[in-house]
Amino acid sequence: MKSFYEWSSGLRDKINEVNERLLETIKTDQSYLYELAKYTIEAGGKRFRPLLTILSYEISSDKPYKNILDLAAGYELIHTASLIHDDIIDNSPYRRGRETLSSRDGINNAIVVGDYLFAKAYELGSRYGKDVSKVMADASSRLAEGQILEAVNIGNLNLDIETYMNIIKSKTADFFAACSMGATMAASVDKNISEKLTSFAYNMGMAFQITDDILDVVGNENDMGKPTMVDLNHDVITLPIIYALGHSNDRDRDILIKILKNGYRGNDYKKVFKDILVRTDSIDYAFRIAKDYIMKSVENLNNIGRSDDIDLLMDLALIVIDRINESGVV
Repeated sequence: MKSFYEWSSGLRDKINEVNERLLETIKTDQSYLYELAKYTIEAGGKRFRPLLTILSYEISSDKPYKNILDLAAGYELIHTASLIHDDIIDNSPYRRGRETLSSRDGINNAIVVGDYLFAKAYELGSRYGKDVSKVMADASSRLAEGQILEAVNIGNLNLDIETYMNIIKSKTADFFAACSMGATMAASVDKNISEKLTSFAYNMGMAFQITDDILDVVGNENDMGKPTMVDLNHDVITLPIIYALGHSNDRDRDILIKILKNGYRGNDYKKVFKDILVRTDSIDYAFRIAKDYIMKSVENLNNIGRSDDIDLLMDLALIVIDRINESGVV
């Protein structure tokens, strides 16, 4: 199976154009603000969201994909801004293999840059009319709602799966869906195709976030470009943890609760934590849920027709799941 970077190699020209548009958009006479914003943009990333936007547009329209570049860049700016704020909340020292903006240049500067990127994103979205602009704004609102719902449940050992699903729906899946929805609306495509592509993106977003939560436990820090066990260290309760709490024996559950309440912090606490999640089949369980979402995602691409872009979306969905297979845990 291809890696994401192998998959995206054929889209390098599109990624380069997105990157160029991002740097053009953040230009300002305030040179220090520009340098801070540029530092964040040039940290890179998969450009998942803009590529999803572009491919959805190309499937829906015969017009050049350059017509949708501003919207694609806008979605990436919102995503980047949300990561800046996440890193402040989590006090994260590294993101994408380099120092976070808040760690390097201070929290106050990072807040300003995040706000600046949000503002620039909405200006780009407005170029496509009020309906598309509303899709972007609504997705950003739900992202904030998801972050707050997660925040009020920090350390909540009674968090249920339904609430967890609502968190990742708002934080990730709805935003993925907005990328496809905005692109298909801009293309004025048939409603049926728009709904299928939007549903594809939504289900892939659910799978994407669940796999991220799994990789936070079992992933390789070098491959991910960020630390693992971030959720554990910040008392974020994710799907594997919820399942482990409900399916471990008394001894393992007691140890797990001590770790989650910071009452167990021996040198081996990360290994003990991971071992319990693996032993209770919590990683396998979360993987199965993610895989179900991917299957739903791929089903939405049926009966749209055949094109290179649809094949690329099929491959992208499978890559989301394959990230877990590469960890060697499942």
